[in-house]
Amino acid sequence: MRTHWTALLLLLGSTAMGQTGHAGHGAPEQPPPAAEHEGHTRPAPSGSPQGHGREAPGRIPEGYAEVQVAPDRQQLIGLKVAKAERGKLTGTVRASAIVQPDETREAHVHSKLMGWVQELFVNAVGQPVKKGQPLYSLYSQELLAAQQEYLRAKATNAELAAAARARLRLWDVPDDQVKRIERDGPQKAIVFRSPIDGTVIDKQVLTGHYVEPEMLLYRIADLSRVWVLADVYEFEVNRLDRNGLARVEVQGVAEPVQARVDYVYPTVDPVSRTVKVRLVVPNPLGTLRPGSFATVELPTTPTEALWVPEEAVVDTGTRQVVYVALGQGRFRPTLVKVGRRAGNRVEIRDGLSQGEAVVVSAQFLIDSESRLRGTTQPKGHGGH
Repeated sequence: MRTHWTALLLLLGSTAMGQTGHAGHGAPEQPPPAAEHEGHTRPAPSGSPQGHGREAPGRIPEGYAEVQVAPDRQQLIGLKVAKAERGKLTGTVRASAIVQPDETREAHVHSKLMGWVQELFVNAVGQPVKKGQPLYSLYSQELLAAQQEYLRAKATNAELAAAARARLRLWDVPDDQVKRIERDGPQKAIVFRSPIDGTVIDKQVLTGHYVEPEMLLYRIADLSRVWVLADVYEFEVNRLDRNGLARVEVQGVAEPVQARVDYVYPTVDPVSRTVKVRLVVPNPLGTLRPGSFATVELPTTPTEALWVPEEAVVDTGTRQVVYVALGQGRFRPTLVKVGRRAGNRVEIRDGLSQGEAVVVSAQFLIDSESRLRGTTQPKGHGGH
């Protein structure tokens, strides 16, 4: 394959030299306009104002030259052109993402008292729970004393009894446990219950543990709805269409799902230079699991732009070049400033005009020949 392309390059170069008779000039019968010739034949010294202008959009870049290819050779290498067009440019922003629990449907279970866990009723991560379902029972000396105080006050002073009852309520003692205390007297261990329906996604407690208020015992999340947090590069955030539907593909899930942008976070990650974009996705069957990786295609706002097929732009990493068809087999390398990319199209912000034809196939062969001629021809003819 390498031999095939090398032969085509040599064939292309010999054709160009044979037809022009002089490296860097067009066909003798139709030379390029004088202004264009003058602007591209004498490269200015590096760092001078004129040298800076040579690298401006619309000019021939330093080290490149015009190329001429005969029609039969164009057909041989499969050369094709397309016109720069103006129209609505729409597309998507593709970003990596991760599935997380909906923080608005999540509960952290702590004990408001110091004590010892007597029994665990929910003892495994992943276990589903219902609101009010027993989680654990706790023995606490402070809680035992409060029960005794409540019962004494209840028998003698209604106002003190109400205050003691309020204290038990603030400690999250369930109503059924209070009724049990009133019926059977002080209880050694009080049962505490789940505050929400959900799934246990974290558990930090075992039977016999001594617990304190700052310790996390359970983390429970309602996974019937989840968040998908996408990392979008900061320069792409303003392109997003907040009202459009995003396409979410989650690893391990056969079918993609759709979701709307719920929130764009106001800060930028200083390392990755990305912004978190949150999507809320219904998850009634539980197929979207927190921690799963996902890929998100976010819709962008349509904008009026001049665009060319993506294949037309030869990106060197430091500059972008297209090859403009001048007619009679002549092709001029032209610096351009690119903008948005959408699908297989790219926006041209500067360097091209509407209707100009650019090379979209065999452009790398043309690029190689242009660079070869740009570096081997005499200095007085640079820029062709």
